[in-house]
Amino acid sequence: MDGSSPAIHGSAPQHVFAYGSLVDPECLDQVLGHRHAGERLAARLVGYERITTAAYPFPYIVAAGGRSVDGVLIMDLTAYDIQALDRYEEVDKGIYERRPVEVEVWGCGPRTMHLQAQTYVACPALVASTSG
Repeated sequence: MDGSSPAIHGSAPQHVFAYGSLVDPECLDQVLGHRHAGERLAARLVGYERITTAAYPFPYIVAAGGRSVDGVLIMDLTAYDIQALDRYEEVDKGIYERRPVEVEVWGCGPRTMHLQAQTYVACPALVASTSG
């Protein structure tokens, strides 16, 4: 990991998998600076683990085979929205990095769908600073 995040391409809508404070619609709207009108779908991210520790006020995720994280897929975010989320997640300070992922989404009929999204994963410095 080099701490850089994927580029934001054009004006195509982006989807973000949220698992912590951004699951709350009011928090999301405050971070974005406007009401998010896009869909929010129950989702699962396989191959990651959610970590909560007294040493850091927010949960974070790390890659972990055989584990999964439940959360919300926030649909149809603009490039400006993604930039606002990057600021909130302190990507430029190396706290989190935005990473492309595939999430499982259900509630869209009888089948589980797999959709491309982005999510915020803890950078090694955050993990090291909060580990025992």
